[in-house]
Amino acid sequence: MMIMTKPILIMNGIILFYLIQRLSEVFISKTNEKWLYLHHHALEVDKKESAQMRVFHSLWFVSLILEANLKQELQQPLYALIIYCILGLCLIIRLHSMEKLKAFWTIKVLSLENPVISTSGLYQYVRHPNYFIVMIELLCIPLLFKAYWTMGIFSFINFFILARRIKAEESSLMKHSAYRIHFEEKKRFIPFIFMLCLAVLPLHAKEKVFQTPNYNEAKKNESFLKFQSTSTKLGLISTNFDGYAKDFKINYQLEQDHLKDLEVSVAVKSLDTDVGSRDDKMHNQIMDAEKYPELKASYTGPVALTEGTQTINMIFTIKDKKVSRPVTFTVSKKDSKILVNGSAKLGLQEMGLPDPSIMIAKVRDLFDIEFNVVLD
Repeated sequence: MMIMTKPILIMNGIILFYLIQRLSEVFISKTNEKWLYLHHHALEVDKKESAQMRVFHSLWFVSLILEANLKQELQQPLYALIIYCILGLCLIIRLHSMEKLKAFWTIKVLSLENPVISTSGLYQYVRHPNYFIVMIELLCIPLLFKAYWTMGIFSFINFFILARRIKAEESSLMKHSAYRIHFEEKKRFIPFIFMLCLAVLPLHAKEKVFQTPNYNEAKKNESFLKFQSTSTKLGLISTNFDGYAKDFKINYQLEQDHLKDLEVSVAVKSLDTDVGSRDDKMHNQIMDAEKYPELKASYTGPVALTEGTQTINMIFTIKDKKVSRPVTFTVSKKDSKILVNGSAKLGLQEMGLPDPSIMIAKVRDLFDIEFNVVLD
């Protein structure tokens, strides 16, 4: 027969507190879900993941209760005090997260037509503060009762579940330009922890570098990045001009037949129109290559590598300006290679770049971007 000593009462009281907290979160989430289904036409992204979460947390509580009551031990007072402080901070962050997301806080991962993006509080700095504190709680609560088996096994499993959940959630949210613009360069929570999560996913980092010595070689190369516009002299005679990037690279994550975390980086000084004076003005006066040596285009994804034509919204970063613009491209496959060619349009004014026109020649603001790359 178990004697209900004061430490055991404290231990089970703490477990009961967290059980009630979790149940209250389920109630809040269900209330929010009903509102989102009604007003935002929400759809659940991954029902299997939601079921896994329910089973996982239920088993965690069962394991914690059994192991803690079998051991009937608490940490030394000093260690316990430190853990209490950490858990108290976690509770504050959890409430902060719920307050910032308001009715958009849910346990399920939902896809919304027009989500309201929270960019205040901790969401100024990280994408998922709530997931971080869940990880800390899964470590610290069992640690408080020396339930080391529960702590180790369930924390390990949580990496798998969390990796899948973040993948599903960000795939849904990154479709919205407002989310991409604010969160694309934000950390998910703490970088090294997320790296551990990624370790369980079948992702393969790739980098393709494309370099040519001059304009003519870049023009003839199978993989190219081209830009073109029009110059009108005295308002009468219009001529087209083009240029190529002699040095650009593509970084991406390859997962089966999808690309993720796509980023195209172009060395500004490699932009070549085959006219020295024009290039010098472009590099130094227009693009300020010394201060901003690269321009980038990025898309978190995923991008399906199925044959056919697609359109995605990429984030273009030129100098310190970010703009979301549609990019249309076609994927085809030849042997073991993937061929991608497409186009986009960028305006100088929208990118905050000065007008390169001179008194006798007006340069069209809109530039056409064309590309063709071979991936493997």
